Amino acid sequence: MRRLSISTGLLLALIIATVEAADSELFPLPDTLRPAVAFWVRVYTEVDSNAGYIHDSRNLNIVYQALKFKTYSNPRQQKKEIEKAIQRYRTALKALAAGKRKGLNDDEKKVFELWGASAGSERLSTAAKDLRFQRGQADRLRSGVIHSGAWEKEILETLSNTGLPHELAVIPHIESSYNPKVRSPAGAVGLWQFTRRTGTKFLQIDHVVDERLDPLRSTEAAAALLKQYYEALNSWPLAITAYNSGVSRVRRAVRETGTEDIGVIVQKYRGRRFGFASRNFYAAFLAVADIAKNTKSYLGTVKRSGPEDYHLAEIPAFMEAKVVAESLSVDEEVLKQLNPALQYSVWNGSKHIPKGYFLKLPSDQRMADVRTQLARLAATQGYKAQIPDTFYKVKSGDTLSAIALRYRISVRELVRLNNLQSRHRIRVGQSLRLPQG
Repeated sequence: MRRLSISTGLLLALIIATVEAADSELFPLPDTLRPAVAFWVRVYTEVDSNAGYIHDSRNLNIVYQALKFKTYSNPRQQKKEIEKAIQRYRTALKALAAGKRKGLNDDEKKVFELWGASAGSERLSTAAKDLRFQRGQADRLRSGVIHSGAWEKEILETLSNTGLPHELAVIPHIESSYNPKVRSPAGAVGLWQFTRRTGTKFLQIDHVVDERLDPLRSTEAAAALLKQYYEALNSWPLAITAYNSGVSRVRRAVRETGTEDIGVIVQKYRGRRFGFASRNFYAAFLAVADIAKNTKSYLGTVKRSGPEDYHLAEIPAFMEAKVVAESLSVDEEVLKQLNPALQYSVWNGSKHIPKGYFLKLPSDQRMADVRTQLARLAATQGYKAQIPDTFYKVKSGDTLSAIALRYRISVRELVRLNNLQSRHRIRVGQSLRLPQG
C-alpha cells in the first residue's frame, strides 16, 4: 500500500480543520458577497440537477422561481421549459418597467414584491435582460463528498507540502464534483478541470498519456498553479477567481476598478470575458467551504469512499499494456481503471506504456515479484523506443468516415486519437494521427 509522509491521524485532523471555520483573513466574506454566497448554498443544498432557479444574474437576492423538471424530461424539453419561464418573467419586468402598477397579474405581483417599490424603470428594464437559470447541484455535491474520500488525504498532503491552505481542497467540488473523468464542453478535463493549454504547463498531455485524468498528478499541477496565482496577486479571493478566469483578466479587473476588494470587483467590473461564472467563482467557493464544515447539517449523513489502495511500479522499458497485464496476472480492465491517464492508444496497442511511467497495480500484488517480472519483461519483450506516429493528410472531399473505412478503423477511434471536438469537422491539409496496425 502506498505510504504517506503525514500520519492518518494528522490528516484526519487536517480534514476536520478544513471543515471548521475558514480563515477569515485568508478568505474574507465582503458584505456585498453575502447574497451570492447564500444563493450558492441554496444551489448546492436545496435543489438537485433535475431542478434549478430562475434568478437575476447580478442581484442573487432575487430568485423568481424554483423550476423542477419531470423525471424523464430530456434536455430539449427542459430547455423549452426554462425559456418559457424566463419569458414570463421578462414580460412581467418589462410591464413594470413601463410603469404598470395596477391590475397586476400573478407574475407581475411576484416580481414587484421581489424588487420593491423603490426599483425604478431603468433597473427593472435591466433586470429583464439579466434573467438566468441556474441548475441545482445538491445531488452532485453529495456524490462529490462521497467520492472525495478516495483522494482527499493525498490532496491535503499535496496542499500542505506546497504551503497552501487546506480549504482549497473544496475547489474540485465546484469544478468536477470530484469526478476525475469529467470533460467539459470547453475541453477542460479531470478533477481540477484543466484545459489543454493550461495543463501542458504542468502535465503531460498527449495521445499516450493525459495526466489531467490522474487525480493526484492533476492535484500537484493545481497546487502549483494556485501557488503561482497567489504569488502574482497576493490575495486568495483574487487567486481563486483567477483559477476560473485567468490571472490576466483578474489583473485587468483590479486595474480598471482600482481595488483588490473582490466584492467591489464583482459589483463594478464589466469585462467582456468576466462573466457570471467568473464573478461567482469565489462566492461559490465560500458556499461550498461552509457546506463542507457543516456537511451533516446541510446534506445529512454522508459516508465517504475509502482511499484508493494500490502499489506503484516503475515501468523499466516501453512495454505493451496487454503483455504487462498478462505477465502480472492482472485483468486488463482493472489495470485500465487504476491508470486513467493512459490513453486509448495504449490499450488498443497503438502505443506502448512509456518507459519510466509509474503504473498503479492492485494492492494484493507482491512488489518484489512485480519488480522481478517487469525486469524480465524489459529484457525479453521490452522496447527501447515508443511506436512512431503515422499520419494522414486530409485531402479535398475527404470525410472522417471515409478515412476510417480506408484504414479499417472506427470513426470513434480516429476522433479519440486526434482529440477532435467533432466527428464532422476536418479541414483540407489537416494531419490526422493513425493507429499502428
